[in-house]
Amino acid sequence: MVSGVKLSRDAMALFVVLLVCVLVIILLTPIGFETRPQSDLMTLGYVAIGTIFTGLALFLLSIGFLFRRVRLASSLAIIASILFFVPIIGDRAGAFFSLPIPPAINMLEYLLVVVLFATLYLASRVYRKSTAASKQPTDSGKQTPQ
Repeated sequence: MVSGVKLSRDAMALFVVLLVCVLVIILLTPIGFETRPQSDLMTLGYVAIGTIFTGLALFLLSIGFLFRRVRLASSLAIIASILFFVPIIGDRAGAFFSLPIPPAINMLEYLLVVVLFATLYLASRVYRKSTAASKQPTDSGKQTPQ
């Protein structure tokens, strides 16, 4: 943990799920299990690459902000999760590569969908709790008459 920062149970679960997202995304690249050559990438595939890098950057920012600005971190995680459905659906539709999806990528995409839904669920819980906490009145030391 970072210098004594205590995360709620939901925020800690979100942290773990975000790390899993980043790991699965890396495994979906040529560094991991992607074996289709870039020469078979179609025009919309370049849009998918931009979406993937943007989503990955948002996930990494979300991890970083989780220890300081929980509400912003959860918002970024929600946006990144939604963005990642674009390349998954596009790959399933055959809009990005002229070759079929390799079996390892196929399995990892299904895993990523599950992890993205978990991220959406946890990030929305963290966001709601942080919003509710910010709306609670602060105690200014004055007592109310009874």
